[in-house]
Amino acid sequence: MRGRAAILVLLFLCWGTGIALAASPRLTLGEAMLLALKHNPGLQAAGMSVETAEADLAKARARFLPQVNFSEGYTFSNNPTQVFMSKLNQRVFTEQDFLLNNLNFPKDYGSFRTGLSAVQPLFQAGEAYLGYQQARLGREMAAAYVLSSRQQVLFLVTQAYFGLQLARENLRVKRQAKETAAKHLQIAQARYRDGSVVKADVLSAEVHLARLTQEEMTASSQVQIAQSALGTVMGRPGEGNRDLAPAPKEPAPLPPQLADLQKTAQEKRPDLQRLELAARVAQQEYQKARLNYLPRLKVMAEYDVDQRRLFGSNADSYTVMALLNFNLFNGLADLARVRESRAKETQAREFKRDLEDRVRHQVTESILNLKTAHERLKVARAAVAQAREGLRLIRLRYEEGLTILVDLLTAEDALKNAELGQVTALFDTYLAQAGLDLALGTISGPVAEQKAPDRK
Repeated sequence: MRGRAAILVLLFLCWGTGIALAASPRLTLGEAMLLALKHNPGLQAAGMSVETAEADLAKARARFLPQVNFSEGYTFSNNPTQVFMSKLNQRVFTEQDFLLNNLNFPKDYGSFRTGLSAVQPLFQAGEAYLGYQQARLGREMAAAYVLSSRQQVLFLVTQAYFGLQLARENLRVKRQAKETAAKHLQIAQARYRDGSVVKADVLSAEVHLARLTQEEMTASSQVQIAQSALGTVMGRPGEGNRDLAPAPKEPAPLPPQLADLQKTAQEKRPDLQRLELAARVAQQEYQKARLNYLPRLKVMAEYDVDQRRLFGSNADSYTVMALLNFNLFNGLADLARVRESRAKETQAREFKRDLEDRVRHQVTESILNLKTAHERLKVARAAVAQAREGLRLIRLRYEEGLTILVDLLTAEDALKNAELGQVTALFDTYLAQAGLDLALGTISGPVAEQKAPDRK
């Protein structure tokens, strides 16, 4: 009875485990992208640049508004000037205070001073307005930076996802080659027992099988490395160990309009847009430097309450003034600032032009890589068919004693290498397509209806 109970418990556990595994869906590329967009720490850090730009915009807007300050101070002094001013501000000055001895040697005196002041700029020579425009452009630059970071993360996810699928396909091919080598070892052993071949054939087959076993171990390690890479770029290390969707059987399609891709890249690349915005910011900085020769005008108002005790009798006063500041000479610093801002504007334009040239090259390179991957896949498929047929014929000849073992092992390696080449060329079409989308600035995430589960 105990044995039957143990068997029933074991079957129940296995059945429950099978249900749990079946309930876990395969990781698709779309879900991997969604997880990366949600959890990738680098992308989350890049998103903070938008909040920083919003704060800078708020600071630039504040330059148009008045500054209001409240102050509360207390002084306790026997300094003649300080005592004189404190009593005068409190409006408690008497005739006795004019005596020379009282003026020169006043007693210790305390004073509370409560102040409320406001400053309103009236004319800032356009500097505040240009600063506000720069802050708005900075917000757009931050958005372009986040978009560029997002596209980079999506490309890395695509690269890691197909890299893991490729690693698993390589492992499958090498396991098949190992199984084939094991069967050929059995054939060699059977022929050795029959006396048809010498012991050297068996030893060669064993060495060949051992080498393929080592290659299988290396391929298995590459799968684990690829799993770690996928989990890392998604920001969820454990998710890289999930089963993936079935590997593609057909190559990625070629874009229909290759001639218009250069124009698309110039319009869509977020890093190009960011450099264009940076050039505009530099141009406005140059304008601000030139406006620095103009005067500034502001109005200041202050209301003060002076009293001997904190809640004593009040002696209030107010002051209103207009302040005009006109910089006539500051050691040619303004001229230097103009030259500096002009140079930075030119530098920003040249950076943009350099990136435009590099974008054109990247698009051209990506198109050629995609075309080459398609051509390599055609050749690789033909090579696999030829290698498979060649192995079949040589195996038959070896079983009949019409050829040597070296030819059979060579045919095995040829088929393995051809299959590896075919798998690599197939995935290269998808990697090249992702590289082209990144170069064009059109790489995007999955469709909205595909929602990634939040796995804790």
